[in-house]
Amino acid sequence: MGRLPTVFTVFPYSVEGLVQRLASGSGQTAPEDVSKKIHVSYFKRYFDTLKAATVVVEPGYIDRDYLEDHAAYYDRCFQDYKRRTQRLHFFSEAFTQKQFARLLRDLSAEPGYDTLRESYLGFIVVKPLPQTIIGRTCLKTYDLDGGRRRFPCLHNYCVNLYGLALEVQSLPYQEQDTVVAACATSALWTCFHGTGRLFQHKIPAPFEITKWAEDYIPESPDVGARVLPNNGLTYAQMAYSIRRVGLEPFVDAACGRHWLNGIVYAYLQGRIPSILLADLVDHEAERNGEIRQMGGHAIALAGFSLGDARAMEYGKTGFLLRASRIDHIYGHDDQVGPFARMAWKKIHSPSSDAQAADEAEWLETSWRGKGRVYAIPNHILLPLYHKIRIPFTVIHGAMLALDVFLERARVKNMPGLNRAEWDIFLTTCNDYKTTIRKDYKDAGIDIAPSLLATLPRFLWRVMVRVDEELQLDFLFDATGIERHDLFVHAVSTRKGYAQILEVTASEMQSMPYGWFHNLPVQTRAVLKWFSRGEETA
Repeated sequence: MGRLPTVFTVFPYSVEGLVQRLASGSGQTAPEDVSKKIHVSYFKRYFDTLKAATVVVEPGYIDRDYLEDHAAYYDRCFQDYKRRTQRLHFFSEAFTQKQFARLLRDLSAEPGYDTLRESYLGFIVVKPLPQTIIGRTCLKTYDLDGGRRRFPCLHNYCVNLYGLALEVQSLPYQEQDTVVAACATSALWTCFHGTGRLFQHKIPAPFEITKWAEDYIPESPDVGARVLPNNGLTYAQMAYSIRRVGLEPFVDAACGRHWLNGIVYAYLQGRIPSILLADLVDHEAERNGEIRQMGGHAIALAGFSLGDARAMEYGKTGFLLRASRIDHIYGHDDQVGPFARMAWKKIHSPSSDAQAADEAEWLETSWRGKGRVYAIPNHILLPLYHKIRIPFTVIHGAMLALDVFLERARVKNMPGLNRAEWDIFLTTCNDYKTTIRKDYKDAGIDIAPSLLATLPRFLWRVMVRVDEELQLDFLFDATGIERHDLFVHAVSTRKGYAQILEVTASEMQSMPYGWFHNLPVQTRAVLKWFSRGEETA
């Protein structure tokens, strides 16, 4: 049997070896310059966590996104930039070049095809460019840690490596390219990979997203600014790009930890990634608390960690939202890496108001600076299907009002019962009916009425729990009109908070009309439903 031509390279994983391969794949950047990139230190921690053992180098790889960028810009440069890339494949299983060559001929050869598939960690495309060399990247996420970490918007990506069918569940990432893309473009590109499979729209290359900005010129453009090379997009240009793929942009203020956690959680649970628009600051805590402004930044959010054991009380009423337990948010930060962790931290910023400084909470990023680099959230941008019309704030406000009445009844009638936690998130009819077997498993609930219920495609779901035990489950139409009754289905365990709601709903009928009419529409809808005894048992 003849020897295989030397096309691929297999080497044991090490960060030093990774630096060398990134540099050789670039052909434009020296290893010492590659080693200074934030991405390298991040990948070191990431691959150490994933226990990477082996890397297979696939040269001459044709990457669609880079090829379109190349044809649109790099091919017309005086400098000769290569059309083809290198793709680095990572495995947790250790094997040699000879073993891999034998496996290509005989799938039963050591380490074995099944072992190779199970150990596959994903890939990184290396672009033959100076500095911005991290191309399309699909890597396995961190371990879910028993459900604490969640990455709901992932998709399966099939990889063909010399005839070996491999698969990784991920969300694509790539480094910012300041020629054909900027951080906003990279964030949009990542989100479109999530929504493209979810809503069946075209997934544009970075160049296309940036080029669309040419169709929308801001009212006050920067002097000397041009589309290509590109240094960034405005909010309006980002919104216009979202409309170009057939989705509707939705912008909400990220005013504080409670709201940001609530919005990120609610839409990610519906498998919709979002874009965090924030200001980066370098907080030099060791240097008298000085703060250096670093400018605006856009990060595609892909996951979160429910690390806090208990929900944080919100407002004067002490409302407990499950999403408030989020202690870390994971995002595709083009200047750091995929699934980069951002941790909520209380910051003592320079201020004459000491109390205000103590209450400031920012997201500590994985950036390197003179001190610690934090993101101060400004807004959340969501690419939504056009039929998702009801925002998170409507359902949150209605449940906040309902919680006030239920809490009074709990203190009066069931003081021994712990306070309920409210879980609010977007879902679909199919996802709801698929998950209720597991959700209602220990609740003693007949699932048949829920399985047979006629429901809209998109739903806001509210699960009410006490000590992780389900009490109530509400469904609201996410496609309707905000001022209309959107309450479409309910499930009750007839215990705990379910009993409290039944009592509250019946007492409501004796209340003055004006009092009831001033409640949020969806709060009234829930009370009316239960006052008629229509809940599903």
